Amino acid sequence: MNKIIFFSFLLFSNSLFSQNISQNVIIEYEDTLSVIAHTIMNGETEKIRTQANIGFLSELKEVLKYKKSYLYPFGKLVTISKLNPTDNSFRLFSWILKKEDGSYNYFNLIVLEATGKNDFNTIIELKDNKNVLNSENNTLDKDNWYGALIYKIISPKKKNNKLYTILAWDGSNSKSTTKIIDVIEIKNKEVSFGKDIFINGKTVSKRIIYKYNSNTSASVNYDEENKRIIMDHLVPLKENQERFNQFYVADGSYDCYQYKNGTWMFTQNIDARTKTTLPEIKKAKSDKGLFNN
Repeated sequence: MNKIIFFSFLLFSNSLFSQNISQNVIIEYEDTLSVIAHTIMNGETEKIRTQANIGFLSELKEVLKYKKSYLYPFGKLVTISKLNPTDNSFRLFSWILKKEDGSYNYFNLIVLEATGKNDFNTIIELKDNKNVLNSENNTLDKDNWYGALIYKIISPKKKNNKLYTILAWDGSNSKSTTKIIDVIEIKNKEVSFGKDIFINGKTVSKRIIYKYNSNTSASVNYDEENKRIIMDHLVPLKENQERFNQFYVADGSYDCYQYKNGTWMFTQNIDARTKTTLPEIKKAKSDKGLFNN
């Protein structure tokens, strides 16, 4: 059944040679893509999901190259993250492929709108490379990226600022989950990740890597009203587990990165309901960790 869908639709795709495409054709693409996307998420085996993803990636890139598709919502692709900044300078499609061992592969496409009437949109595919996530201080590009599901784009406050902050999720490690706060910049149709705008005391980082125990939950979300990224404060379960991220859990308090003059400034122990910082509570040495031992 799936092979028939892929084969017939590939024939249909290859018959389109013009930059012009009708709304009805985009809808037909979307209908087929939604069927394939369901298989990517729910296929019984990794082989079935992988084959579905190959077809999905090919067909999505095919339809996204047409100028008219740039503003099309693709609302039927409910398992795909579809994002754009407030200035609509690019679109981003992000999704996951689950493997048999419980890890994930990540797929991300950035679309830049064609400038000429008869031009195609530019499509930038990000390559998943887990080995580069060990540092908060390296600059990455489309061919050397850590791979994650991007779930939020935070637009810059100033119009002439073209640095976009992203929030992303990586659940590929069976012991710990990772959330990433990073910066994306697009110049001359080239994309880069990482910028020295995250400030924590005297430490300046290009991105924030936020890891915690995979059996618990911790939030990293953007507070639009107060222009800050709020995250659960993490602590180790026991004092002797410090620096081992797989043992870190949320303790009920919050930290944040506040946007100020083009930078993100770290503040610990905030009241997430207001703009204020909570008074500092001095803890005894024996109070380290979530549970005392």
